Amino acid sequence: MLHKYFEDISSELERKSQAVREYFRTHKPSAGANREGMVASFLEEYLPDKYAISSGLILSKDGDFSNQADIIVADRMSNAPLFGEDNEKIWLVESVYSLIEVKTQLTPSTLRDSLEKCQKFKSLPREYASDFGRQNIKESLFVLWAFEGPSSGKIKENLEVELAGVPHDKRPDFIVVPGSTLVRAGHYYELSKLGQESSPHRAQTLAEFGGNVELALGTGFEVNELKGNTLLAWLVWYSSWLHAAGERRASLNNYVPQDLIWGQVV
Repeated sequence: MLHKYFEDISSELERKSQAVREYFRTHKPSAGANREGMVASFLEEYLPDKYAISSGLILSKDGDFSNQADIIVADRMSNAPLFGEDNEKIWLVESVYSLIEVKTQLTPSTLRDSLEKCQKFKSLPREYASDFGRQNIKESLFVLWAFEGPSSGKIKENLEVELAGVPHDKRPDFIVVPGSTLVRAGHYYELSKLGQESSPHRAQTLAEFGGNVELALGTGFEVNELKGNTLLAWLVWYSSWLHAAGERRASLNNYVPQDLIWGQVV
């Protein structure tokens, strides 16, 4: 009955989204905030407590920031955000598992906007704490969640256009349209097709393509029309990746200038 349970949740999310459209049709920022809250509440309910569900900005040791993040999923057990008591927090990039962008509709323009944010997020330099040996995956996921979208076939057509020329490791890892479509791409698609860096499966598969990752991945994405099973499938794939990624921790020392004079001993 698990699939039926999440199918009902998907229908309820759709109903709430439609209600937001009706009652906040004259104020889109409020509608957007409400939809982001719906996704955050879903994650808080179905992900373990060790994951922080937040919003705000992501900071790298070079002083670069991500775009404003609708939802951030971070390792709360080994990290704490800056401005932790405020609604909008700042998370050090090494503490972040994923950034989730929430859209009302999946259109070519919202896809392009999300692609820009995805590439900026994935390009932030990361230098994890060197004494932290329980981290298995260094990449971070970018998820695009849209409450409404065209047919799965049209989504595929749009992706073929918008992803042309975008390196596979700079693409969104998931595109979720609950009740309709689930797309796998980016790092997650590479991992699911080729396996971990040191795995025999990856070595064997790449050997068949002369070591060319892009050639081995083909189009570099996969569009799945799952309808009522979309939400459950995404939660299974996403939570499995989180578990496999292990723990991660930012080193505060990496964010301090090496030539900083702290003070003096008296």
